Amino acid sequence: MPKRKISPKELKRPDQFVDFWTRTSAAAGNYLSSHMRALVVSLTALATVVAGSVALSQVSERRSIKAAEALDRVQRMANAEIATPGATPPADDGIPHLATEKAQLEAALKELDGSFSGPHGTLHAEAMLVRGSLLLNLDRAAEAVTNYQTLLADNLDRRLHFLAEEGLGYGYERLGKLDEAQAAFVKLGTDASGMQGFYKDRALFHQARIAELRSNPADATRIYHEVLDKNPTTSLREEITNRLASLEMK
Repeated sequence: MPKRKISPKELKRPDQFVDFWTRTSAAAGNYLSSHMRALVVSLTALATVVAGSVALSQVSERRSIKAAEALDRVQRMANAEIATPGATPPADDGIPHLATEKAQLEAALKELDGSFSGPHGTLHAEAMLVRGSLLLNLDRAAEAVTNYQTLLADNLDRRLHFLAEEGLGYGYERLGKLDEAQAAFVKLGTDASGMQGFYKDRALFHQARIAELRSNPADATRIYHEVLDKNPTTSLREEITNRLASLEMK
């Protein structure tokens, strides 16, 4: 079936991306709490949430804290208020405030690369997940895909594995490679089944979105109903209901 042209709005979907990672942070914290000694979470308005655990010891504690502080600084740089010409300058919070969002994101990416450029150490995988999302939001999807592929090939902790798969799917989607995006989201669902269904509803939701983009409303409708039937308390219910209503109007 011919693929319809994908609009920039459909590809970027910043509201969905932020929503997903925010929910992931909360869910991952609950799901993994009994197995952690310390939880490091980094949130950004770029649709990035890093949920990871670090077993601190007397030897590694300082290194772990330094890595967490570095990720926190990257987050604050990415979220920093833009320095609008003629407006009151932002408060001096030790973070650069640049003239455009793109410049702010590029500065955050440079900061991250500078802090995590050495051998893989504490929070390196989490930092690379942040890096992937920064690249996506800079419209550097091809680089983001490579970033996520590298992560997935590097024996990534299974608690972070699905985050990289999610980002990989978004990267392919941004590139208009819908077959590859669909495959990534299908694998996300398969892996979610191995984690007691953790975020399986989200994986199915993505598959339905891709079916929409591929001009296959029947499949999209079927999958959306599957999400609602199998996950009646899903946090995606309102959005899915709206999408189903839109599909019925077409």
